[in-house]
Amino acid sequence: MSDAQRLGLIGYFTLAMQQRLAKDASLCPTADQEIALGGMSARAWENYQKVAQVSQSLGVDLTEEMKQYMGLTVQLEERLRPTDWYERLVKSYVTIGAMADFNRSLTGGLSSSAQAELSEVSWDCGQEAWAAPVITQACATQVTVPARLSLWGRRVLGDVRSTFRQAIVGYPELTAEGGEDIPEAIKEHHRARMERTGLKA
Repeated sequence: MSDAQRLGLIGYFTLAMQQRLAKDASLCPTADQEIALGGMSARAWENYQKVAQVSQSLGVDLTEEMKQYMGLTVQLEERLRPTDWYERLVKSYVTIGAMADFNRSLTGGLSSSAQAELSEVSWDCGQEAWAAPVITQACATQVTVPARLSLWGRRVLGDVRSTFRQAIVGYPELTAEGGEDIPEAIKEHHRARMERTGLKA
């Protein structure tokens, strides 16, 4: 798998995270949350700009490499419609966490120069550290909330992993058949992420 192909995937999912954070910022219930999420969205855009700069330095047309993936996360959004703010927050917690894991895995396979440029990027933009205590607090409000959000989180992960499998269908080296099974590795990371909030994976 070439640097160009990896950068196309990284760029696409980085942009998806930025859009996800921006949408959450526009819908959150408090001003403090809006400010926090707006800052994360801005950092995600900076991450995308960094991917674009690395791509340009390697002679890669990033928008061309991303073109084949356009619409994947639109389908994800349409399939998963939160019914309240906490479902939206868990959706982003699971989705952004998984996309950040995905980007880290892809970065590890880049050539040394590109990898050096992107290895220190905080792909989740601090969303995990910010959202985990908010979700934990929500779970303490009503006894039915943890079970409902756990079930929702499992549904979200299933759809996110399906999206990843669609994205890498032409790259056997990223699946169990040809090398590292990235979607399966993300499932393990998800389990630990959910445990931090008191939810069950």
